[in-house]
Amino acid sequence: MNKKEITFQIGDNGCRMYAICKGKTVGSIFFVRSGPDKIIISEAEIEPNQQEKEIELYLVQEIINMAREQHRKVMSICPYITDIFIHHPEFDDVRLLNKSR
Repeated sequence: MNKKEITFQIGDNGCRMYAICKGKTVGSIFFVRSGPDKIIISEAEIEPNQQEKEIELYLVQEIINMAREQHRKVMSICPYITDIFIHHPEFDDVRLLNKSR
């Protein structure tokens, strides 16, 4: 599955980003906006039988794009998403945590 096949939607009162492929939700990230300048990612859910790491990365990329547009920093308390941050230095401009675990 490539990113072009996926659409992204914000739902749940603006606190969850969904990845949708061919009309089916394949994953989501739960996040909260903390104050005027932070987004905190708390969990990711990927549907069984999906390419988990790719979908998580695509969702993180969408959150990062949103954070950049809104001039916010992003922090993850989800270990899977934190791992993505560690392996993608291109997100460091909005990342709120240090670079090590």
